[in-house]
Amino acid sequence: MVAFKKLLLSLFVSTAMVQAALTPAQIVQNIETLTSKSQALQAPAQTISILNGPLIIIGQGPFPVYNCLFLRIIAGFTDIIQTATTAIAAMKGSAPVPAGPDASLIFEAFREFVRVHQALLNILIGKAGLLSTIPFFGEPVAAVLRQVEQIVDTIAFALIDQVESRSADLNRENGSLQATIRTAIRSYEGLKLGRRATTETLTRRSRRNKRGIIAA
Repeated sequence: MVAFKKLLLSLFVSTAMVQAALTPAQIVQNIETLTSKSQALQAPAQTISILNGPLIIIGQGPFPVYNCLFLRIIAGFTDIIQTATTAIAAMKGSAPVPAGPDASLIFEAFREFVRVHQALLNILIGKAGLLSTIPFFGEPVAAVLRQVEQIVDTIAFALIDQVESRSADLNRENGSLQATIRTAIRSYEGLKLGRRATTETLTRRSRRNKRGIIAA
């Protein structure tokens, strides 16, 4: 009787693992979801300009404040992080994908995610200078990008473990994306320093002007 119960338990666990495992098509779908979320953030990021950039801080620009004062761009990246975390957890227990069409589909999906996500990051890198006069904006963006850096690295290595036949290709794409993420992080980490430098420059100019007036 005990042996029979153990057999039933073993069958139940095995069935649960099979049900939990993802097919290659489901892995591709999860990557495509991340790609879509990255694509959706490009439009609002692109609308940042020298005119509407200062409005971000009061919630009237392309990144209105919501969800506990998070900016839309930060909330969007947070959503990507959460979605990626769920996808990674779902991949656990999935069977390795052998070389062939399925492995290629997974790699192509990841490569497209890298392309779209890099396009988003490059938009933000290009807009960083417009936000240099906005206090407290750079560090929250840099912080969420650091989380993106970690989760992208994690999902890339999960895919490498899953699709060993394309490990070199996946690793190359991940390295390229990580380099762009680091550039974006540095761009927004530097905003506070840039603002401080600008303030100090203006202060020095003001002092020189005062000395000139007094001398006159």
